[in-house]
Amino acid sequence: MYITSIKLKNYRNYEEIKISPLKDINLIYGKNAQGKTNLIESIYLASTGRSHRTSKEIPLVKENEEVYYIKIKGKKEDIPFTIEIKYKKGEKKQIKLNNLPVTRLGELIGVLNTVIFSPEDLQIIKQGPSERRRFIDILISQTNNQYFYQLQIYQRIIKQKNALLKKKDINKYIELLDVYNEKISETAFFIINERMKFLKKTAVFFNKYIKKLSNNKEFGEITYFSSLGNTMDEIKKTLEKNKKKEIRSNISLYGPHRDDFTILINNKDVKQYGSQGQQRTAVLSLKLAEIDIIKKETGYYPVLLLDDVMSELDISRRKFLTESIKTKQTFITSTEKKNYANFKEKTTFFYVHNGQIDKR
Repeated sequence: MYITSIKLKNYRNYEEIKISPLKDINLIYGKNAQGKTNLIESIYLASTGRSHRTSKEIPLVKENEEVYYIKIKGKKEDIPFTIEIKYKKGEKKQIKLNNLPVTRLGELIGVLNTVIFSPEDLQIIKQGPSERRRFIDILISQTNNQYFYQLQIYQRIIKQKNALLKKKDINKYIELLDVYNEKISETAFFIINERMKFLKKTAVFFNKYIKKLSNNKEFGEITYFSSLGNTMDEIKKTLEKNKKKEIRSNISLYGPHRDDFTILINNKDVKQYGSQGQQRTAVLSLKLAEIDIIKKETGYYPVLLLDDVMSELDISRRKFLTESIKTKQTFITSTEKKNYANFKEKTTFFYVHNGQIDKR
């Protein structure tokens, strides 16, 4: 899988640009605040339908403009595809796949698989469960459309249940609450078990990279924690047992939207007990594991997006990362071209300056 062309119009600080990247490494370099990350963001947006930096569309539109447009062409197992995204202020975002309108986001996800690695990814380790849930949900959704659909159904039911729990006369709606809990049981069972299955597979690759980066001095594990339990019987019993508690709290307290997973190195929680170096190693290993699991599940490597991560890594981790991306199409943003001089034979250099991109 690889991208053959990228066209942006009125996207962030780009008025109109078009580039043709190579299959191998594409270095996007230039000074800060020139638009390097904006290019990476547009690729990720075409992959998932969402920005990794904001949940809103308006910031993506160039100042003093009304509409942004993205067009990305690529090949998947030598079969060409075209993704188009158009957004006009005040209207719903439009997505087309091969000139046909996309009515559900699930139709887009999985067409262009990407793995993005940015300095903010340390939040997977350092922040709360929502960052880790987001990581695993995006990973599974890129390889399993059914998971994405079930996740949307689950989120819709939870929203409806929370609205019901906030009613002052909730006792009049106990039967409806039971209906919601029954539906939640079905979707939660699927989501929880898919997460556990995927994390088990991911943990194998994660451990492989932890060992390599530490010269076999450390080993890594990933452990999933379900607030409901793992079996259908456990899930139903937990929801029934805590029904009154949720009514008192006016919110749904149990389910995949509350779950978490722990990342361990040498049996210790990296978030609580890991050094800064171990945390960076864990994130790097997690991202490389993400690449491997997508390759295993789909049969091809995803497009790798490295947004200014080299400056965040020490020499040994930087070397390890560059050695691990030899066979994949990669986009790297950097302020320095000279750091990648040894990549010259297999790298296309794109210079970014004030919303313009020149191939060099």
